[in-house]
Amino acid sequence: MSRNRQNGIGLIAAIFLIVVVAALAVAIASLVRSNSNSFVRDVLAYKAFLAADSGAQLALNRIFAPVGTPSCANRVYTFTQTGLEGCQATVSCSALLVGGQQRYDVQSHGRCTTAVDIAERRIDVRATGP
Repeated sequence: MSRNRQNGIGLIAAIFLIVVVAALAVAIASLVRSNSNSFVRDVLAYKAFLAADSGAQLALNRIFAPVGTPSCANRVYTFTQTGLEGCQATVSCSALLVGGQQRYDVQSHGRCTTAVDIAERRIDVRATGP
């Protein structure tokens, strides 16, 4: 066997290996970046849910007031506390007398924003009272 036929195969194999490893590194970096963005959006969506839930709870606390006059009114709550900063809850409330019993329909729309993303969630609550 002649050694001349085997010259250069190591260089071709090394270049091929470098290209494959580089492509694999780029694909992994892209996957990590995509997962990171997805996690940030999930957290923002959950914060929007918590803002909507907090708005509904605040509205129910005003409807079934422990002290003072009960109030079923539309309100906007802007949260500035750590955890819900950048979030807002828009609450609408309607009261209806059904069969001699007072019924309250509360709709809370939570919205959270960052510099690039917006997440919105809505919670509907129906409550009956005395």
